[in-house]
Amino acid sequence: MDYARYTVQAGDSIYKIAKAYNVEMAEIIKVNHLKHPDRIYAGQVLLLPVPATHEPTPEEIPEPNFTYAMWLYEAYAGKESELTAATTYLYQAVLLDRPEFDALLRPIAYDEIRHLEKLALALRHLGVDPRYGTLSSGHWVDWRSSFINYNSELCTLLDSNIADEARDHREYLELAQKIPIPEIQCILTEIAADEERHYHLFCQAKQQYCGEFGCPPPPPCSPPPLYTPTETPEIPPCHPGPHDGGKG
Repeated sequence: MDYARYTVQAGDSIYKIAKAYNVEMAEIIKVNHLKHPDRIYAGQVLLLPVPATHEPTPEEIPEPNFTYAMWLYEAYAGKESELTAATTYLYQAVLLDRPEFDALLRPIAYDEIRHLEKLALALRHLGVDPRYGTLSSGHWVDWRSSFINYNSELCTLLDSNIADEARDHREYLELAQKIPIPEIQCILTEIAADEERHYHLFCQAKQQYCGEFGCPPPPPCSPPPLYTPTETPEIPPCHPGPHDGGKG
């Protein structure tokens, strides 16, 4: 078979090159005997198992959409992601096995599942496959059950949930500032407002069930959300999303 010669460009990764040439990452790694595929460098020449005449089209490595997708993959199905949150909260609901915790955790878990769908649609809008995982140091890492927080002590569990929701709220607002695509900004700000609401619900549960441990009043999330749902949420109108249907 003929092999194309490819000169690595700044910002390249094995994942990007494989996607551009429609080959498997493992094939590139094998052909080039790469012991550390996450350490390729600009100017390095790689052999690719494709006809030598193949040239990638600009659409195959779109920028900045590719970078935006990499950011969203981490929130979608990375270690600290919607997939991890939804699975963790459902696990906690089953583990605690009490109606009051079921009523707290299951609705939040279902919110996270809806977030997962919205991020999947955003990824499709960017032209990538919304598979469960993320790119880390040039390697694709599938989502793993080891990402779940299996802590079973109630107050420690709530502390972890509070910290996770505060972090997620902040990071979604930061992503909304960094990704200048109105359809995706709308999704991200909606998710951020949900995460802030989850944060306060977990803080209330901490005060109710762990009061003897001196839980301080919950600090305000920072920065504040672009909007905060009321008791009967009215979602502000958004630009047409990546699909023509409802939000899911």
